[in-house]
Amino acid sequence: MPVPRGGTVPLWNHRGWVRLFPVMMSRRAVLALTVAGLAGCTAKQTPARRGDQLFVETEAGLSVVDAATGRTTVPAAPSVVTADWSQLARAGWTGTGTTLSTHRLPDGVQVTGGTLKDRLDARVLSPDGRLLALTNPSRPRSSTTLVVADSSGERVRLELPGYLEPEAFDASGTFLFVLDYLPPARPDRYRVRQIDLRAKALQPLLTRLKSAVPAGAEEEMRGEGRQAVYDPRRRQLFTLYTHQPDHLHTRELVAGARDDAPHVHAFVHTLHLTERWAYCVDLPEPFGSRAAAGHAIALSADGSRLTVVDTTTSAYAEIDPSGLTVTSTGNLPAPLDGGTAAAALTADGRRLVVGAGRKVLVAPSSDKPVRWSTGSEVRGLALVGDGRVYVGQDGEVTAHNPQTGEVVSRTQVPGLVNLRHAMP
Repeated sequence: MPVPRGGTVPLWNHRGWVRLFPVMMSRRAVLALTVAGLAGCTAKQTPARRGDQLFVETEAGLSVVDAATGRTTVPAAPSVVTADWSQLARAGWTGTGTTLSTHRLPDGVQVTGGTLKDRLDARVLSPDGRLLALTNPSRPRSSTTLVVADSSGERVRLELPGYLEPEAFDASGTFLFVLDYLPPARPDRYRVRQIDLRAKALQPLLTRLKSAVPAGAEEEMRGEGRQAVYDPRRRQLFTLYTHQPDHLHTRELVAGARDDAPHVHAFVHTLHLTERWAYCVDLPEPFGSRAAAGHAIALSADGSRLTVVDTTTSAYAEIDPSGLTVTSTGNLPAPLDGGTAAAALTADGRRLVVGAGRKVLVAPSSDKPVRWSTGSEVRGLALVGDGRVYVGQDGEVTAHNPQTGEVVSRTQVPGLVNLRHAMP
């Protein structure tokens, strides 16, 4: 059975988008992994101060913690988040119904609430936080109950055959992208499809030329959707997939290519949330040839730089987020330890921060790179406006001067699974 996305929790939403999730990062959780609002590392360094909010995944769910005081701003619970980290939604079973609530971030103030019949799990928030998609919790399953709700309550209820998991809403809120797992009872692959919420119809995606994908040409993916990042300017969701044996893209299936097509070990799946097409950017060797956990993807807040790294081989690839082509490849300036990789870019894309095992590397565009050791395995990275690098570790989050690696503050977070985001 494929790992449904990436890392471990669901996005706009766990894999590691891919559910924000059992804690794996999936695209959804991806959407949540966006680095919007981050600033460069060149500004004056200051220690953590009141106001730096850390979004952390714990054993109990997503929580928000003040970096300076250690105070919990938002208590931990399973949650889905908008891509810009402005709203959070939660669903809980009471024994008679499912209670819903949405909260303003980072202070956690509740802005809406309600109750739905049946036991349902929150999966995806729309970009504006207005719509929430929920499904029945069992999986795999032969049929799926899918509900879309807003502040007034249930808006759409669908009973569809197959094992479907919401991935993201389109920008208008009239389409819902889903992962369709095949075969439903014992899935070993999946494809991305769309539901027209007005017609209540499940449909294939469009091609990049905005034409309907012909029957038999829908892309079926195996392996692992490692991580995802969302580009709000282009309204595109980029998901890194690894280990795709004998995989064929839609463009190859449409062209009739099958046995003679090159094998793909890793690629970036691009989903356009306005025009509703998908396109895959193939990554060259050695991407996908080693452990999936060693791969990570990062997007600068200004949208100028999209980077994929493989810390097990020290490889990196730069992708043009508009042209959707690999523009350059190379090796990181210093090796990192094995383990689960994390990556982040400064807002202008000039500096790349990568962590894996017990090492963190800051690779600037000109002067020498900086590398330092951590006290335990790296569990996520995040940057803030004046250049601090926050590193998730066992039971704590440490803040570092990116020019020296010096620890400037420590925040205790018992049960920390992953550092998801930081907000100044």
